[in-house]
Amino acid sequence: MQILWYDYETSGRDAVVDRPIQMGWQLTDPGMEPVADAQSLLIRLPDDVLPSPGAMLVHQILPERHQREGVSEAQLASHLESLIAPRTLVAGYNSRGFDDKFTQHVFYRSLRDPYAWQYADGRGRFDLYPVVLSYFVFAPAAIRWPEDHDGRPRFKLDRIGPLNQLDQGLTRAHDAASDVTVTARLARQLALYDADLFASCLKRIDKHFVTDQIRADGRSEGLLEVTPFAGWERGFVRDCWIPFRLSERSNDYVAFDLNRDPQEVMAGLIALAESESSDLRETRKQAYALGLHTIRINAQPMLFRRSTLDADVKARLEGFGRDEAMQNQHLEIWQHIQESPAFKQLYQLAVTIFSEPQQSVPDDVDLALYSGRFLSSHDKDLLAGLPLMDAEALSQLDL
Repeated sequence: MQILWYDYETSGRDAVVDRPIQMGWQLTDPGMEPVADAQSLLIRLPDDVLPSPGAMLVHQILPERHQREGVSEAQLASHLESLIAPRTLVAGYNSRGFDDKFTQHVFYRSLRDPYAWQYADGRGRFDLYPVVLSYFVFAPAAIRWPEDHDGRPRFKLDRIGPLNQLDQGLTRAHDAASDVTVTARLARQLALYDADLFASCLKRIDKHFVTDQIRADGRSEGLLEVTPFAGWERGFVRDCWIPFRLSERSNDYVAFDLNRDPQEVMAGLIALAESESSDLRETRKQAYALGLHTIRINAQPMLFRRSTLDADVKARLEGFGRDEAMQNQHLEIWQHIQESPAFKQLYQLAVTIFSEPQQSVPDDVDLALYSGRFLSSHDKDLLAGLPLMDAEALSQLDL
């Protein structure tokens, strides 16, 4: 297996409408030892896309440079295909929330399968950001943590890198080649400090492993989730009861925050149902306030057994207000509800709140990746041959 560390600088934040203007990458072995030096290339923007001034202030790549020296997006797609060979783990920093979405759209607009690079032929993807959060919780001495004036830790790569001397010999932050080098060096430092924790985090890229975790402990003892959504005030952790998934084929499980009193949660959900609000966004907002959320098994969730936390970690989390005795009392109440007729009502309410409504398909096909169905096998086979066809062959294609 090889790891492809990669990073984009882009024309803006929105992966649907914005485009990559620079890609940096570095190949390493599984131990994060470089196979070759980091490299980068520039990408031209099409005529109908303008770069955001805010993005240009961050990466400082002027349009005349990437328009003059850059490759086309179709050439970028071909380059990505050659880099992401079978048995390649595609990795980055906050890549699931940002870079991977841009890659999906690059392949989609270039008439390639937008998702096969994530799983086919032994491929996978790995985001270092939630791993860094997990080290903050379980192994805080692994690196030095940058802090704001109020003492809150910051997890931005351009802060962590310099503080831990991971940027030595590099040009500057927000250069894609420099960023991937810092990311790979950070991963190696974490793995060297605690190899078992790193290996444990890596297992969570496999949705079947995560499903087994939830089935084993989600109902019976609950699981501890490391997530930025828990917030600094709670040490970026929340203990959850995870009783069911939205449907048999869904990747989403419904989780209940064990800090919340189950009776109050049930009463709040019933009130939500009785309100018959048609505003799904507001309904979900109120459900989140009651301590409900979804856990996506194919999104590398950092879930850990509550019963195996060591004493030092427990003591540290108690400093953030974690009350395990209270949470266990709430868990017992949820388990009683699980055996009662109210459990069916709970499931139906959660499905109503969190199931995704049918989305309308945008008029602009370039914006439609996330609004339609997944590609059929026939369409995938058709797409596989399209990049190899010339203009004449495409014009004669019977669709």
